[in-house]
Amino acid sequence: MSGLAPVNHYGTQGSTRTFPSELYNEVPLFDASTTSQQRETIDGLSEIYSIIIALDHVEKAYLKDSVDATQYTNSVNKLLAQYKTYLNDEKVRERFKDLTTFVKKHNIVASSAVIRIERGIPITVEHVIDDDSDAYSGNSGDKSGSRKNKNVNGKNVAEATGNFITLIDALKLNYKAKDQLHPLMAELLLSINKVSRQDFEYRQKLVDWIVKINKMKVDEQLTDTEIRELIFDLDMAYKNFYTLLE
Repeated sequence: MSGLAPVNHYGTQGSTRTFPSELYNEVPLFDASTTSQQRETIDGLSEIYSIIIALDHVEKAYLKDSVDATQYTNSVNKLLAQYKTYLNDEKVRERFKDLTTFVKKHNIVASSAVIRIERGIPITVEHVIDDDSDAYSGNSGDKSGSRKNKNVNGKNVAEATGNFITLIDALKLNYKAKDQLHPLMAELLLSINKVSRQDFEYRQKLVDWIVKINKMKVDEQLTDTEIRELIFDLDMAYKNFYTLLE
């Protein structure tokens, strides 16, 4: 059959399947007319493609218990940071358009990665998930509920407290944009989890805010009303957070 290459069909002895021979040809990303700026943009888009695929594998590995919470959280944070860094390039962002368009255009099947990118934080930050390794609290041995009160790490408490104060001060200094607030919100939630994996009132409010901020466009900002609401929720979350330490 002209133009088709035979390929063994596994599981069926003696039979073959045929595919168009062009599927075996390497597809060049550049040609002689491609400028250095265009090459850089294409490289950036290629990296984003790779990050989405890698993130999907990490999500699935965590769900299968192939990696622990600490490995998962570190990997996801790194991949999300790389994803955002590449999209900081205006030319890359122009060609990328948006996540839905990019995934559809390149036939990417990575629903777990898409959800994680849309949420903007690891699942270990979004939800309270008990981790037997106690990697977040810095404790070991005590797996009972009593660790909630007795085994908190002073350094982690100070870090979480400082992050609450930093974020509230930033809002009072008129920080309104996504790139200003999202890193501070993510750092706060991570530091809270280091103190305790216990849930508390207003924690979900913080998660809702970080997801809302993550979905904002680059040129969007929180309104004055939203900033007041966020400061109120942060203040209440801070007070409730300290009930874990009593």
